[in-house]
Order: sequence, then C-alpha cells, then structure tokens
Amino acid sequence: MEIEASAPIKIAPLIIDHLSGELRGRLFTVLSGRAVQAACDVDLAAWNEFAACWNNLPQDKYMGDNGSYRFRRYGAFELDAADGVLQQMPHGPYVQPSYINKLNGDIARHFEPLEPHFVDNPFLSGLLLSLAQVFEQVDGRSGKWDIRLHPYRIRASSHTPGNPTPEGLHRDGVDYIVTMMVRRHNVAGGETYITDVAGKLMCRYTLTDPMDLMLADDARTMHGVTKVLPVEERREAFRDVLVIAYTRTS
Repeated sequence: MEIEASAPIKIAPLIIDHLSGELRGRLFTVLSGRAVQAACDVDLAAWNEFAACWNNLPQDKYMGDNGSYRFRRYGAFELDAADGVLQQMPHGPYVQPSYINKLNGDIARHFEPLEPHFVDNPFLSGLLLSLAQVFEQVDGRSGKWDIRLHPYRIRASSHTPGNPTPEGLHRDGVDYIVTMMVRRHNVAGGETYITDVAGKLMCRYTLTDPMDLMLADDARTMHGVTKVLPVEERREAFRDVLVIAYTRTS
C-alpha cells in the first residue's frame, strides 16, 4: 500500500542540516520535542491522534526474560527517496539474528500489525520522509530504504520495573536507529545511553517530552535504556516510544 507523501510535519532544511552534521560528526544527535514543534509545521490534532495509538498495543509474548511489561506492534515500509514514494510492505514476522539480539534472536516473532489509523496518520509519513532526508544528507547520496517501525509501551509497577532494553547494551543490525518519545506517564528512569562499538560511553540523555528525538549511526554505536519505575506506586506508569530502524537497500 502506497502512503500519501504530503504531511503536516516536514523537518525544516536548517534542522536537517543540523541533524545530519551532528550525526556525521558525533555518530548521534538529539533534538528536543519543543525544537521539533518550533521548526516544523506540526499539526497537533494529527499528533494527538497518532499518540493515542499507543493505548491499543498488544502485549509482547516473546520476551526471553519472561517479562509481561512490554506492549508493541510492528510494521515495515520501503521508501524510494528519489521520488518520495513510501510503500507499506506486506505484514510478516520480525526476525533478528542471535548475534544482534542475544535475548530474542533467531526467533520469528509474529507481532500484531500497525493499525490503519496509525499508518494513515499524516504525522507518520512526514516523519519517515524527513528522517530519510537527514540520513541521505549524511551519506551524500539518494536511494532506497528499508524502514522498520516498533511502537513500544513499557509498563512499570512497584513490584516489576519496566525494562525498555531487556537485551542490554546492543545494536540493531541496521544503518540508522531513531527513538522518538511519545509519552512518559508517572515514570522515573528511562535514561538512554550510547557507546561506541567498544562500549565506551559517548552520551547519556533522558527523552522526556513528546516528539523528543534521538538519532544514531547503528553500525558504529551501541545503545541501551535504563529501567523505569513508577513515581507514585498506586498510579498507572508507562513509557511510550517509537523506534524506527533505517537500512539502505540501494
């Protein structure tokens, strides 16, 4: 299914220059949600409808640590950046090799697909197209991309901390990895840390606000996220993020 390219979010050229320059020089970059909203034409109604999709994520039944705290869906897209055509791929299982994912590797994980109103939301297409522009500027060439989307909700309770990266410090086996904060509700923790391939710390940063973005060169860095706990024990607590993986195919 081809996705409409026109969208209410288009990252401004100056921001694309900033993100690509930092990614090229430091191998990672962070952009606050406030900066995204200030620099881009974000339709807040579309964003709110998009963020509401996290309220209907099924539980992840493939947790190698037997945890019941993670909820997710999964979908794949193909983007031809030369003409801006974004195509949703037929739904299938998600597989990672065990050398990349030591917890859940070499398993065909059959997650529920992305909902139509998630896919059709104009915020999403604008985000995916704009991020591709950043990565193409880093690489200095245009081409085709395989894009994998992972909306996650990590729940936490006083008895069971939520673990955003149960596999620990890792890479995803792709070219570029993106994490976008959607919502933090009554949680503490969840600090993202990025290292080089040898494990030397390069960055520690906590995504806190809606639309906060972190981009990293996945081939030359590793990343992880600390556990989350409820601030108020008797209230629901969760961390919602969208993880997007870009792999160049041409």
